[in-house]
This record gives sequence, C-alpha cells and structure tokens, in this order.
Amino acid sequence: MMQLDDYRIPGHNMIVKGNLELRTEDIAGETSGTDSIEKGIKPKILRISLTIPFKSPKDLTGLIKVAETQNEAGERKIYTIVHRTATTAGIRQVRFFDHFNWNDNDTLMQWEISFALQEYLSNPERAENRTTGLVSAVDISQHSQILESAENYFI
Repeated sequence: MMQLDDYRIPGHNMIVKGNLELRTEDIAGETSGTDSIEKGIKPKILRISLTIPFKSPKDLTGLIKVAETQNEAGERKIYTIVHRTATTAGIRQVRFFDHFNWNDNDTLMQWEISFALQEYLSNPERAENRTTGLVSAVDISQHSQILESAENYFI
C-alpha cells in the first residue's frame, strides 16, 4: 500500500523501484585516468508501476487528478508519502516527476500505469541548506564586526 497525504494509491500488482543518482564529472580528459569531481547527490526517485482494472475507471481518473494537482503558486503539489520502500530510503516528501503513463491492456482488461515520484527536500539538500545558512550567518556576523571596528577606528 502507498499513500500520498490522505490519498491511497489504487490498483494492483504495484512495483516500486528506487533510484539514487550520485553525479560525478570526469576530469581525466583524454587520458586513461580515473579522476572525477563530485557533483553531489541528486534527489531520490521512485518509479511506480501498477494496474487498475477497466471496471474501476474512477480509480484511474482520481490518480490522474492527484498527479495534476498544483499548489496556489502553480507548482506541482508536494505530498507526504507512506510506503515501506520510501521510508527505508529516507524519503518523506515527494512530488510527481517526469511522465505519468497509462496503457490499455485489452487482453487482461486493465490499464497499466507507470509514474515517477521525486524526493522533495532530500537529506543532502537539507544538509546543504543548513550549511549555507550557517555560512551566511557567519558572514553576517563577521561583516558586522568589521563595520563596528571601522566605526570605532574613525571615532
């Protein structure tokens, strides 16, 4: 079972796959070296596939509406996710990402649905924001001290 806020994702045969991108850039050039630069850890992505029987069209309609939901600023809505794979990976909040696909399967009388959810405010991003905040606070404090010293110098 997967839940986004108060909405329980409908369907059967749910498969959830996780993806973590550890981005690097090769700096070895034309040599055979293995040097690279760390480019950071990108937000985790959950790729979900499931089926909804043709006899439950409201389930597909509801899921599409949840994927299309936007906040007041016109941005995709951010959901709190409840699912064992998300919890295990440390994912707390997500938003729909990339494509939302559905296909008819007349043989099995069902829709085959696939979509992706991207982590919102990942742990590396939170840590980076905290670090940036600390650096800014330190810079402001040092700047204030320099101004005070300059004012005392001219008095």
